[in-house]
Amino acid sequence: MTRKIGRVPQLPPDSGLNIVILTMAASMSGDRQSAEMLAECAETLFAEGDDADALDWFSLIVEGGEPDLAPHAALRIGDVLIDADMGAAQAAWRHAADHGAERVAMTARENFEVLARHDVEPRTSPATAEEVVGLAALARGRMWVAEGDLRAAGHAFEQATESPIPDLAAEGFAYLGSALALAGEPDRAVPALERAIATGHPRYGPMAAVDLSSILSGRGQHDRAIAVLRQAQRGEGWAASMAAVNIGVLLARELGDLDAGLAELRRVAAGSDPMAAAGGLFNLATLLEENGDAAGARRAYQDAVALGQPMFSGKAAVNLGILETREGDLQAAETAWRLAVRVGGPEDQAKAHDMLERLSLLDPADSVARGAHLLAEGEPEAALREFELAMDSGHPLHAPWGAAYVGFLFSIESGRQGAEVGIARLNEAGRAELEPRAWVLFGVLAVRHGDLDAAEAAWRTVPRTARDAFPAAACLLWVLHRDPAQAEGAFGWVLEVAGDLARDVVEAAEQIGHVRARHGDDTGAQQAYETSRRLAALTN
Repeated sequence: MTRKIGRVPQLPPDSGLNIVILTMAASMSGDRQSAEMLAECAETLFAEGDDADALDWFSLIVEGGEPDLAPHAALRIGDVLIDADMGAAQAAWRHAADHGAERVAMTARENFEVLARHDVEPRTSPATAEEVVGLAALARGRMWVAEGDLRAAGHAFEQATESPIPDLAAEGFAYLGSALALAGEPDRAVPALERAIATGHPRYGPMAAVDLSSILSGRGQHDRAIAVLRQAQRGEGWAASMAAVNIGVLLARELGDLDAGLAELRRVAAGSDPMAAAGGLFNLATLLEENGDAAGARRAYQDAVALGQPMFSGKAAVNLGILETREGDLQAAETAWRLAVRVGGPEDQAKAHDMLERLSLLDPADSVARGAHLLAEGEPEAALREFELAMDSGHPLHAPWGAAYVGFLFSIESGRQGAEVGIARLNEAGRAELEPRAWVLFGVLAVRHGDLDAAEAAWRTVPRTARDAFPAAACLLWVLHRDPAQAEGAFGWVLEVAGDLARDVVEAAEQIGHVRARHGDDTGAQQAYETSRRLAALTN
């Protein structure tokens, strides 16, 4: 017996067990006395809840083949695995029932009777020791991956690759490659994944192909990654179905063929596999959103959520909520995040809970108001946080107001350059289209503080192509240049395409009057006041 234990277990101090002696016993597990020592260790670990370590030591006994204790160890392997892996547990109990002494065999048969009473079909086909050992190796490898011990997991999966049972060896290579990739060892992972693919196994070959494609893509070998995934599509199971999703993403993101990528994802989304369809819809939605199709993204996210697949539906609901927030519909965002709590996995649920907590504080209008109050109270850092919350909301009015205030704060120290840096934060938040509105509102702030030159410069920054901002800027420039008729004409355009800015335009016109009055320009002040009144009358 040459196999080493997967990892040195942490034994209770009062167990009386000596790990050095146990390790020596592990090398002679076919010996009765050694097997008894290993069994005592395994039982202690099982009682402590260290299931993976207990499996390792029970497996050593099965591998040693001691006539009485090996079947008993198989029985206990089934007990360890019954909640985690029903198939492996049944194989272990079957072996114990067929090869154990009277008491062991009877206990195994009673276990099968319990399964039958719970409408679980008991296994009747024989199970060899090699099958029990191989399945146990795979099971404890998965447990150690879940614990984050990838080194121990790798040892377990490597043992499975040596199984004389082809299906178990193929599964072992697939999981070994995945564990090595997770451990940051792609050079070691690639041969294992290629071995798994070479077995031709219909399920584990595609699983390995998906992992291999990720490594190849990370190395810039996108064409080869797609070729591997095309091969995986000929297999079975979730990995074969998900291969098409990965192909679509690679085509769109890495090879720059957006149309082909979207077409591939739409094909998967229309398929019969619900998990792959959810994955296709989720990735389709993210690509559509990134490329400016918010309506299409919304539909795809909603369809992905409706499928109720934890791997993707929760993520889709989280992203849908973020999209709705950017669109200014906080009620829809709340609905989406509550869906994520219901259909998502633990990570998505945590994100959704966090978003819902933030949402309770994230009325963007209140954020702007709180920020303005804090700024007036001489607390610029706290004000900045509030303005950034408003910007993060993506609301078409309050987000640019937040950016305008940030730009104004930065301009106090750095002038126009500071204003540009502050307003550019909208671009960093993925809402560059709101920057022209922020410049309109920055101008309003400048007028409030008596700086007509800064206001004019801000309004002249707004491009004509910004249809939801340029009319407001043009109107206020006409007010500045004392042309009430042109201002009134431009204001009609404001009401038509940017009505949510109308009140700010009216206020800014009035503020221009106040500034002129402070500078002794009574005629100009009266003209601005009258223009403001006329514009206000048009809003009614």
